[in-house]
Amino acid sequence: MYNKFIDRLLDSDPKKVLSKGSIRARKIISPVLRFAIPFVTPNSKLRVLRRARLPKQPVLFAPTHGFREDVEHTVVMAKRQAYVLNGSLTQLYRSVDGITSWLAGVIPIDRTKKESRASAKKKIVYALELGASVIMYPEGTWNKSPNQLMSGFFPGIYDVAKESGALVVPIATYRNGKKAYGIMEEAFDICAYDRETGLRVLRDKLATMQYEMMEQYGQAKRTDFPYGAEADAYWKQYVDDLMAQVKYYDYDVELHTKYVDKTVTSPEEAFAFLKTLEVKKENAFLWRR
Repeated sequence: MYNKFIDRLLDSDPKKVLSKGSIRARKIISPVLRFAIPFVTPNSKLRVLRRARLPKQPVLFAPTHGFREDVEHTVVMAKRQAYVLNGSLTQLYRSVDGITSWLAGVIPIDRTKKESRASAKKKIVYALELGASVIMYPEGTWNKSPNQLMSGFFPGIYDVAKESGALVVPIATYRNGKKAYGIMEEAFDICAYDRETGLRVLRDKLATMQYEMMEQYGQAKRTDFPYGAEADAYWKQYVDDLMAQVKYYDYDVELHTKYVDKTVTSPEEAFAFLKTLEVKKENAFLWRR
């Protein structure tokens, strides 16, 4: 399978990709697609815990991102037609998901190309102007951290909100086994803050909802988990199993498109010098253990 029609959606001109007619058609079929989603998400079934009322105008949905069905569950949580900014090009081109994404409304983006990232913003603004809502994942890729509730955020959602005047609606989804849970909070004006503060406020809102669901539905004893190197292996296997659930998961692209905060030094960066350090009497203490 090769969905050649995705090529047209990657055109940099928003007017060649979006129209009032195409948005109107997708709004008509959206309820049918949302109704079908629970029947085609075998890995988890969604339970909506809380859902705030949406404003009538188009909005930017900002969801968490961490497992196979979170896109489908976000669409159900949104309860209205919304275009999804999607950077999983291999999946869009090679699977049935590309066809259903096109039917529901999708704005593809080649995350490896600067011009594609820039044109995607223009398309999102244009879609909002035409009356469509848009789903943007501020983390960009799945959060695979064993300890962070949320990864760092790309600033694109703030920039689009600034240019369009759209409100942002936080949506958090959480999966434990075959059960998934979702919360959608009130729309808010992210641009009431400066860029850095606005992104932090959004991240705090999403992390708070995520923690609420984990606290209520993800409790376990510390003795249920291994320690040390075994814990690292346990988490690696969990992430590997998660990625394996996506048939055309692009490992290379996903690995190199995570947001990197240049003001934060990772443990890998901090201890990278050890790989090239020459062992001497003066630094032998570093290897004592």
